[in-house]
Amino acid sequence: MDGTFFETIIAALPEAIVVSTPQGRIVYVNTALEDLLGYKASELEGADVTMLVPPQPGQRADAIKWLARWAAEPQQNQSRYLDLSGRTKEGLVMPVDVRVSEAVIHGDKRFIISVRDHSARRDEMVRTKETHLLMSRILAVAADGIVSVDGAQRITFFNLTAEKMFGYRAEEVMGQPLAMLLPDRFRRKHPEDVKGFANSKQASRFMNERGEVVGLRKDGTEFPVEATITKVTTGGRPTFTAHIRDKSGV
Repeated sequence: MDGTFFETIIAALPEAIVVSTPQGRIVYVNTALEDLLGYKASELEGADVTMLVPPQPGQRADAIKWLARWAAEPQQNQSRYLDLSGRTKEGLVMPVDVRVSEAVIHGDKRFIISVRDHSARRDEMVRTKETHLLMSRILAVAADGIVSVDGAQRITFFNLTAEKMFGYRAEEVMGQPLAMLLPDRFRRKHPEDVKGFANSKQASRFMNERGEVVGLRKDGTEFPVEATITKVTTGGRPTFTAHIRDKSGV
């Protein structure tokens, strides 16, 4: 197979490719890179790679040192993509994933840079973050006390109403076992009840159907509650959330 064979394959790859010298001078770009950033190969060959990946805000290292650093990563790490910003010919900033590896071509060291547009993924991440923030704020001021725990039944969310109800600040209970909010006589049975609920097909359950539900305040006083528990599994990890109402009238 001659060089034309491999050059044809690289040119036709759907992933954008840039090849540069260790000094950052571009020696080759494929068609996908032209399409992605709007340049012609003739406009880029011989140019500095910073045309395509300008210095990142808050980063002191220049692009050339950055290339050398990541190209020198151990081989097993070179499949890692880095979250950076590229720049199109029109001057628009585009979020990209970049991977750098080192190769020797005709006796000369070269950096092979793969570039992927991840605008859609970043937009989705922003939307997810905004939605999560909105939901968290709504739950934080809800009229019911809301307490979430992870699969180990350690507290991961504790809203303002729960703070007033139990007498704890959220930072006092985060990461602590849910058992701290229950009287001693309920602590042994409660984990088994939650485990049974986790293994059931129910998405939510009114806890009072199984008997008396009692909370324990920071000052040691007990109070009757109505509680509904809901389970959600994300990424294979369960989260249990209890919506709690104080029945004591306090």
